[in-house]
Amino acid sequence: MKNKQNILSEKISMELPFTVPENYFEQFALQIDQQIGYKVSNHRFVKSWMYFAAMFVGLFLVGGEMFYSANQRNTAKNSENYESYVLSQVSESTVMDYYVNEPTK
Repeated sequence: MKNKQNILSEKISMELPFTVPENYFEQFALQIDQQIGYKVSNHRFVKSWMYFAAMFVGLFLVGGEMFYSANQRNTAKNSENYESYVLSQVSESTVMDYYVNEPTK
């Protein structure tokens, strides 16, 4: 039995009958890109930065509008509070006398 195995292993060599060209796997992607005419450009890089910048401009505008409207509401509320405070410090009869006896200019 051993004899047959030795004969078979001698007849069949351990070398692989097929070979791969040198740097085939390293250059494969580049060769495919060249064959289909695909060119890597800076357009994709610039496009992504433009999206990023547009996002920040949008956030800035929306955030600015939110803070501006909140500031306007606070200003209106403060003026109403001031008027209420002034009216609470003056009696109603004093206000009526002021409007009735308004000095002429």
